[in-house]
Amino acid sequence: MAEQIIDGTGLGYRAKVDENNRLHTQSVTASQLTLAVLNGDAYNLSTGSMTLTSANESAVGYFKYNGDTPLVISEILVILGASTGGSGSGIIKILSNPTAGTLIDNADPVATAANRDFGSSKTLDADAYKGAEGYTLTDGDTFAITSRDAGFNGVVSFDAAPIVLRKGSSVGITFTPATGNTSQSVVVAGTVFVDSAKLEA
Repeated sequence: MAEQIIDGTGLGYRAKVDENNRLHTQSVTASQLTLAVLNGDAYNLSTGSMTLTSANESAVGYFKYNGDTPLVISEILVILGASTGGSGSGIIKILSNPTAGTLIDNADPVATAANRDFGSSKTLDADAYKGAEGYTLTDGDTFAITSRDAGFNGVVSFDAAPIVLRKGSSVGITFTPATGNTSQSVVVAGTVFVDSAKLEA
């Protein structure tokens, strides 16, 4: 008797193969992010608004992951208000694996670290801190850097490809306003999820 593929529900349905040796199937697909949301493993993060009152570099966000299952950052958003008094461009840096600085020492919690499943009680196993004027991150490698004109008012998205954090890995964000700046608002936000799909070999 030929091998058969039978459904796992106990109803006895068999897979169909046609005269061209094609298996007939219908499938339902979901992204890793959607699957993580359904499992209560996806989160929104936001520092809340900070006001930078100089043209000096300030550390504005820090995230260290403490969980055992890899965490995926699907996007980092830096939301800028227009600079007061600034001319030229401000500079945004994303740092990989920073470990020191006054932002970490002060450990001011972010304004939001919310589960995207409103019925889930799961919380994120991480250190998530917001910065302020003059806060520092003193190490870590520059992963990405970009600039925006002092008059820019909007969202800068780092979402070309996901970033993975394993246990103990971290990411930091700094912003240097344009020369002459006396007031500029900054918010750092992101969407992250625990890789519950377990696609690793």
